[in-house]
Amino acid sequence: MSSGVAASLRRVFLANQHHRLLIVSTCLIPQNHRTFSMQYKDTEKPAHPFDYVNKNYNFFRHYYLGGHYTLANIHDNTLFFHVESNFGVRRSDFVKRLANHIGFLPISKPDVDRMHFVDETGTINTRQFHNDYCLPRDYMPSPEEWHLNPNHHASVRLLRPLLQTMTYQLRMGLSHMFSTGQGIVMDRSYWSYYPILNILRDFGLISQDGYDFLLEYKVSIDYNFKMPRLIIFIDKDPQAIWEDLQKNGKDYQKQSKVYSLELLQTMDRMYKEEWLPRMSTYCHILQYNENEIKTLDDIVFDIEQLNFDDTNKFPDWRITVDVELERFRALLQDEHFWTRMFNSNRLLHLSEWWTEPNAQKSQQGLMKYDPRYYWTTNNWDIKPFFLRYQSWTRLPFY
Repeated sequence: MSSGVAASLRRVFLANQHHRLLIVSTCLIPQNHRTFSMQYKDTEKPAHPFDYVNKNYNFFRHYYLGGHYTLANIHDNTLFFHVESNFGVRRSDFVKRLANHIGFLPISKPDVDRMHFVDETGTINTRQFHNDYCLPRDYMPSPEEWHLNPNHHASVRLLRPLLQTMTYQLRMGLSHMFSTGQGIVMDRSYWSYYPILNILRDFGLISQDGYDFLLEYKVSIDYNFKMPRLIIFIDKDPQAIWEDLQKNGKDYQKQSKVYSLELLQTMDRMYKEEWLPRMSTYCHILQYNENEIKTLDDIVFDIEQLNFDDTNKFPDWRITVDVELERFRALLQDEHFWTRMFNSNRLLHLSEWWTEPNAQKSQQGLMKYDPRYYWTTNNWDIKPFFLRYQSWTRLPFY
């Protein structure tokens, strides 16, 4: 055994003794239990994989009549991995390298404009279109703009589309996994939303009403998703993150009114004392620093030691009846259901979303004379009845 592999194995054992963290899974694996293995990297894809991007999976039509059996696609590497870190820690390169190394699909961090606001043709940004005609208080900021002016109204108008984008990414990622059998590695995911929302509330960047409103949204969605099988946490000292942002960060990061050393330190404590220990009751946790993630072989070795059939974890993955799995897969692609989950009528309960009397009517009147008004929508209630349940044109999710 090489010294690097031996050190990696020791780290998995010793992480439980670390005083700041974490509940990391042990290496003891019962025989005949499910484990990750590199032998599945080049597994052949299904001969006729379901086109989950352009079609909605229907329980009766595709399962009973079409013969698309989800269980036939699944093998030991059909897994959902999640990469997490504090703000300002670079993860995207590691996600791509790890996913390509083990044969998984890399899913990038949420890009709200590209994955939520751009229309089906990819030419019209509906957020910018809205901002050209709205009142200043109704302005919907980009993340870069929000960092420079993080008021309560702007925070809600950024965080709600962010939640929708994270939701879209996860359900499409799971749809890909069940349709092809290929595992996914996500650079942050829907499950990252809770610590982000909490830290913004604690530092006064979102009101208590806005926090309660967005948390209600998230809680109502939680039960329709599955948690990751493994979270890989990239650890970095908050002081080092702060110095790196001031030296090498983008312009909006250097001028940000959100980032501060105190916020990064509080976020670090929240991850290690609250969120990660809580998530460890549902999935495996592995922690590395920035130097350790450079060696993928050691990380793969650690992953191969984990038992993904652990009876003390993964309660949301214990679906033993194929019909239940098919129904869950169909729900992931039910655009009617997910559009209603984000019903705009809920916004009436949040004061930060209110606008001036007749402002929306006046705005709509002006927007009708703009060629962008006739942008191509994928909203379920505009499509003809039969087409709405059969076909779909979806935005990119990775």
